[in-house]
Amino acid sequence: MARQTKRAALAAVTFYQEIILLSRRFIYTAVTFFVIGVSLGMYMGMNKDFRLTHVHVHINLLGWVALGIAGLLYNIYPHLQRTWMAHAHYWLHTIGLIIFMGGFAWGAISGEFQFIPVAVGASLVSLGVLCFAINVFTRLGVVANGSMS
Repeated sequence: MARQTKRAALAAVTFYQEIILLSRRFIYTAVTFFVIGVSLGMYMGMNKDFRLTHVHVHINLLGWVALGIAGLLYNIYPHLQRTWMAHAHYWLHTIGLIIFMGGFAWGAISGEFQFIPVAVGASLVSLGVLCFAINVFTRLGVVANGSMS
């Protein structure tokens, strides 16, 4: 009996640490995008070269603001993190944004629109946002014990 209780307690602690790590991962990634976005904005302002304005704006809004708010929401409502959709949201959004902004930047610098990286990246971000929306709309009213709040 004591062994089962110890195993259950260890599983709960491990699960809690995983939840904390996911919300922190969102927040750390958001702050990283914020630093990149601000640095890009400073670079453009100092050089008076504003070709990357749309990259700057998207990094700040989709990276800093969207991921930051999602991280805070996951921290406030930890049961939202208990689904595969929360993890899919993080990876799809983050990887998609990197590809998306890479394609935008490449196109702005080369002068030729880069359809494939922009389309792939934007699609991944959109899928991540869809996972987030489904997760929130289906689970926000459900508290940890399964009853409606």
